[in-house]
Amino acid sequence: MRQAFRDPGRSAVAARASSSARRRLLPAAGALLAAATLLAAAPARAHPHMWIDGEAVLVFDGQGRLEAVRERWKFDEMFVAYTTQGLADEKGQLPPATLDRMAKEWMNALGEPISHYFTRVAVGGKVLAYAAPRDAKVEWDAGRKAMALSFTLPLQQPPAPGAAGVDVDIIDPTYFVAYDFSAPGAVSMDRAPAGCRADYRPPKPLDAALVQQLAAIPADQSDLPEELFAATKGLTHRIRVTCP
Repeated sequence: MRQAFRDPGRSAVAARASSSARRRLLPAAGALLAAATLLAAAPARAHPHMWIDGEAVLVFDGQGRLEAVRERWKFDEMFVAYTTQGLADEKGQLPPATLDRMAKEWMNALGEPISHYFTRVAVGGKVLAYAAPRDAKVEWDAGRKAMALSFTLPLQQPPAPGAAGVDVDIIDPTYFVAYDFSAPGAVSMDRAPAGCRADYRPPKPLDAALVQQLAAIPADQSDLPEELFAATKGLTHRIRVTCP
């Protein structure tokens, strides 16, 4: 499956990261699980961590401007099992009302000003503002026990990428959520003018020394040391869109 599942270093980082530091910077990460708790009977895990297979579509308008980022997040098996516990009927189906409620709860949580959908669009380092998200829905495949959240982030002032480009960054600096955009077609464009390209740059891998430092932090420690917290901020998935 994902490279992330085969990397024990990443699992160690996630397990040891401070829950209070996560809440302090990105409340939406924990809120995804908290929202699931509202729907599930099981108590929250002490140290939750989520793996997401991501897809990002850069949507252009008729004037060749980047008008929106459309994302789809496929959740890992453990999160799905936890989220759906006690909710499915005898055929394994989830009621549409439950899926609608999940989408609403999660989008409200992700809309926190600091986290802001874990997605940042910038031109020349200047962050662009979103309009209200649209098309949010939770997909549920009962046969495969697979769940995904999809949504569209429209930009208030769509930019024309040009040769300088537009940067789309997707990141959870607290490493509560680990993204993967390595699958073929995970990054694509919709209605892009001829000559435009979207170049994906994965995060730099954590070095062994940093992994050991993070793994050595006691599980019950209330704060992640600032130097380690700062290091995880480099785990950015960057998509640079250019239209020469």
